[in-house]
Formats: sequence, structure tokens, C-alpha cells
Amino acid sequence: MLLVVAVGYVQPLRAYRQAGDDVAARRAQVERLEQRNERLERQLDEAGTNEFIERSARRLGLVKPGERLFVVTGLDQWKRDRQGGAGARLP
Repeated sequence: MLLVVAVGYVQPLRAYRQAGDDVAARRAQVERLEQRNERLERQLDEAGTNEFIERSARRLGLVKPGERLFVVTGLDQWKRDRQGGAGARLP
């Protein structure tokens, strides 16, 4: 009789353990989503600032009226040469 009762408790105990694992996974997921939400809110707050708009425009290659645009090339090679200790100079 005790064996029958013990076997009857196996499935509910497994279900309880599985539910606990599911809750832990959901809590971790909620934590990740909350962190992502905070990061996105900070980005949204920053997006309305003049500094953000100017930085974005400069990335697109835009300049203010009256400014001169200078294009510098060969920086990657120069950095590699400099790190290698070759003492290279820009041409």
C-alpha cells in the first residue's frame, strides 16, 4: 500500500520541480528584459539631444556651414606600423 502511495507522489513532485525551474527561467528572462528596457530608455533620452543629432550627422559625413571636411586615410596601416615599433610615418 505504501508503495502505491509513494508512486502516486512521484509525478506531482516532478511537476513541482519542473514548475520551480520554469519560474527561475522566467525570472532570469524578466531581469534581462528589464535591463534591456533600461538601456533602450537611456538611448531614447539621449536621442533627443542636440549632441546626439550632431554626432549622427557627423557619422554621415555632414558638416556645418562654413566648416571644411577633411578625409584622412591610411590610419589603420599607420596604427599597425606604430604598434609594430617600426616608427613609420604617414606619407
